[in-house]
Amino acid sequence: MGSLFDFRNGLSKGKDFFGTGTPFIRYIDVYNNRFLREDDITALVECTPAEIEKLKVHRGDVFFTRTSETAEDVGWSSVMLDDIGDCVFNGFTIKATPKTNYLLPEYCAFCFATDDFRQYVTSHCAFTTRASLTGKTIAEYQLAFPSIEKQQEMVDILSKFHTLCNDLSAGLPAEIEARQKQYEYYRDKLLSFKEIQK
Repeated sequence: MGSLFDFRNGLSKGKDFFGTGTPFIRYIDVYNNRFLREDDITALVECTPAEIEKLKVHRGDVFFTRTSETAEDVGWSSVMLDDIGDCVFNGFTIKATPKTNYLLPEYCAFCFATDDFRQYVTSHCAFTTRASLTGKTIAEYQLAFPSIEKQQEMVDILSKFHTLCNDLSAGLPAEIEARQKQYEYYRDKLLSFKEIQK
């Protein structure tokens, strides 16, 4: 991944700097979302123009949780899908900025949620008093990527599953419809009787 991304740690500020200013991606935003949209960013932080320039966020940036109590909670990722103007990110995450146009942001989101990547992170993170991960470690991960067209096909399929599994407004009606069809099938099978010949 070192040939595909540049890695950078985020902003560390005291609590007095929070509540007003520039949109700010929190650790919890990265940990809880595989995809980030502008509407997901609700925190604000006061920072200088130089900090904004250095830590600015763009569509396609991938964020990884950098430190946690356990190895299992390190290296969770989220991908920014919007260009949102001025926005910075927190010091407990690592930002991977694409250096090429070879990867779709949505493809990255799915790749970094795989068991293979999770196993790589948990087996390569450092552990002293807390588990931690570095950009250098992530840079050594071997990421396979097909053509943009194949990536888009995979994204289309996986996005449908992701929506069904994570969006109640889409997933629940689909599940109800599937169960309704199943019910009707078994109802008709169980309640279909052959006429007895006399």
